[in-house]
Amino acid sequence: MHSDLQTRRRVLLVTYRRYLEAERALTLARQEMKGWFPAAARPGETAIGQPGSRIRRVYDRRERAILQLAAAKEKLEIARVRLAARRPAPLQLIWVR
Repeated sequence: MHSDLQTRRRVLLVTYRRYLEAERALTLARQEMKGWFPAAARPGETAIGQPGSRIRRVYDRRERAILQLAAAKEKLEIARVRLAARRPAPLQLIWVR
């Protein structure tokens, strides 16, 4: 594999792991947040908290991770296309008898 593609792939894997960690942190923070409210008055799954709150910081970190993951995927695809355009066309062998 070309070194540029290897680098882009590593970046994609790192950003994917960051996204998974951020997603897990948000899920845990939401579960913890629900523990503060009575069962009848619990906020929904879409609660993201007030600006500056812990839940909002975790939510924002997850959003940044999603954007970084999307950017890494796009850059990997661009590198693949660029590398494919740079490669010469494969030789076609013609057998003559």
